[in-house]
Amino acid sequence: MEEKEQQPVDTEPALWKPPFFKSWAGMYWLVLGNLAFIIILFYIITKVYE
Repeated sequence: MEEKEQQPVDTEPALWKPPFFKSWAGMYWLVLGNLAFIIILFYIITKVYE
């Protein structure tokens, strides 16, 4: 069997910082805030249409 040369699947360099914030903590807070907003929004919608 002929052995193929191993190529990395992902050739893009790893991100050392998030794209919009100075640290990953800001990105985590954005995701958690978004999740809380969606939960509260759906809770209000279900109460209105009960």
